[in-house]
Amino acid sequence: MKNRFFLLSTIVFILFAFVSCDKTTDDAEDTLYVKFINDASSEFTILSIELRSRGISNELNQPIGEWGSNILSAGQTLAPGASTFFTLDIPNLNWSEYRIRVNDGNGNSILVEINENAGVDSPPQITHWGSMDRTVSVIVKYNATYNLYYINGWSDYAGLYK
Repeated sequence: MKNRFFLLSTIVFILFAFVSCDKTTDDAEDTLYVKFINDASSEFTILSIELRSRGISNELNQPIGEWGSNILSAGQTLAPGASTFFTLDIPNLNWSEYRIRVNDGNGNSILVEINENAGVDSPPQITHWGSMDRTVSVIVKYNATYNLYYINGWSDYAGLYK
């Protein structure tokens, strides 16, 4: 009788232990510390940076999220050569693309979009890969022929650089 009770108690304990275990996620693994630089060779001041999730890196046909709100602090801008730091919730091995708005020099806010006529042909991105911190930079130029504000280049590196 004691053996049955002990066996039954052990089974109930093990069953309870497995059932009560929740999968825990480590939020720290999803937090990415970013240094964002408006490169010194940019021609415009950045007014806003907006992100949208693109899913797991190196996997095709990932769902595309919605554009988020400006991640710069209220009233914050980034002149050419300026940088800022912020944290993002991007899961490890995932990436997000960003878009920016710049001041055209006359006080107008211009959305800078990817354009095949000038600049780079891939969206600027922030990846959470290889490090818990990233250095991201962007170069924004103007093409008078097309009357076009465009991204001339961007970078996304693991680690924090000057």
